[in-house]
Amino acid sequence: MSSDETHAKIRRLGKSNYPEWSGEMKAWLMRNGLWRLVSGKEPRPAGADALDKAALWDAKNEKAAGEIYLLVEVDQRVHFRNHEEDPIKMWELL
Repeated sequence: MSSDETHAKIRRLGKSNYPEWSGEMKAWLMRNGLWRLVSGKEPRPAGADALDKAALWDAKNEKAAGEIYLLVEVDQRVHFRNHEEDPIKMWELL
């Protein structure tokens, strides 16, 4: 995978581009297998038999949170302060 494919080419969320940003961000998350997690459709696996699956879910969770964080302007991050590690909550708050 090239470095261009690992970074979304989406204009950061500012105070006036939410409709454009949310559509492009959702599409990017979908393309990268993260949207089901962010949308809450893929809950974290639980139970002793699900440890490996839970570890994979945790890694996807961190990736999704990082991508959302990096694609939001600094002055807009106040909306999800204290939830920087929870992409489901971040998306909900934005």
